[in-house]
Amino acid sequence: MKLTFKSKILIWFGVIILISFILYGFLIFIVYRFNLMGERYMVALSEHPGIDNLMIDRLKELNVSGPFGPMPQLTVLPPGLFIRIFFTITGGVLAIIIISVSGGFLVLRRMLNQINFITRNVKEIDEKRLHLKLNLKGKDAISNMAKVFDDMLDKIEMSFKKQKQFIQNASHEINTPLTIIKTKIDVLKQKRDITKKDYKETIELINDEIMRLSRITEELLILSNLEENGNKAVFVPVNIKEILDKMLKLFENQIDSKELVLKTIFDGKFEVSGNKIQLEQLLFNLMDNAIKYSIPGKELTIGLSNDKNSKLLIFNITNTSTIIKEKDLLYIFERFYKTSATTDSKGFGLGLSISKKIVENHNGEIRADYNKIKKEVTLKVLLPLTI
Repeated sequence: MKLTFKSKILIWFGVIILISFILYGFLIFIVYRFNLMGERYMVALSEHPGIDNLMIDRLKELNVSGPFGPMPQLTVLPPGLFIRIFFTITGGVLAIIIISVSGGFLVLRRMLNQINFITRNVKEIDEKRLHLKLNLKGKDAISNMAKVFDDMLDKIEMSFKKQKQFIQNASHEINTPLTIIKTKIDVLKQKRDITKKDYKETIELINDEIMRLSRITEELLILSNLEENGNKAVFVPVNIKEILDKMLKLFENQIDSKELVLKTIFDGKFEVSGNKIQLEQLLFNLMDNAIKYSIPGKELTIGLSNDKNSKLLIFNITNTSTIIKEKDLLYIFERFYKTSATTDSKGFGLGLSISKKIVENHNGEIRADYNKIKKEVTLKVLLPLTI
């Protein structure tokens, strides 16, 4: 029959207690037999320089019979008192051993009960019951382990919720253009007299929605690749100002078409260690987002600077917009997040999520601020400068 872990522990404690009693009894016998009996005791006294022969002769006359034969009586202590002290010490030592072993047994029993409790509850936890917690109280190792496990369950539950929300949002974003395309085609099929203008409008709409689908899937692939392989990218020295100059030329037409007043402030060091492709994607996303949602004719401010210790590169981009509210700042980096303000512009909710992931891959930080009075949105990126 296979013994359980608890049974093995109980048997082991029993064996330890038995062996302790046997060894202790044997020790008492050895001490008594070879130190407090007969000629050995007398020889030890005779060899002691402080005891004369007259006292030794007197001790021999005082010998009495004990349970193991003649036993010398110490003159320093009365015989009865010596025996009581001897057995009191013996009983005390035995009591200490028993208490120690019993205390260890109780502690071990509590630990085993905690382990059994954890095992039973973990069996009940699945993807639909991640809210279940162990809630063990205490400061011992197993209780701390249970707390860590509860924290892990919280993270897993949050991850499941985010994954579920992401799938729902992605499905909605992909389904919307497909629904528009299907509806437009159905309307076209039901028309009896179809003109070239109808065909042209339908084709243009379908093309726009296909481009929208293409961009959604492309950004999803970028985000997935960043999460999977972003930390494996090869980092080299990259000049952020050079990339920014390139992006300003790229967006020159969009800035002019919205009649934005561009202001640039560049000062300090601009070289960071990073992946050039990811950093280009970061600046492209931030500039595209700022220009797209800027109010025409307002200022667009872009700045590069360093912190006071010259350890960080600080990139700022500020635009005036009506689609962002203060309560949106906590969520604008989440995937597919739609702002609380209404707008006709089509946002996919992935650009800032991608930007945040790129910044994290470069050991940096990204922040968002909103000025209610000026209705200005500022995105700030902090990246470590090369040493």
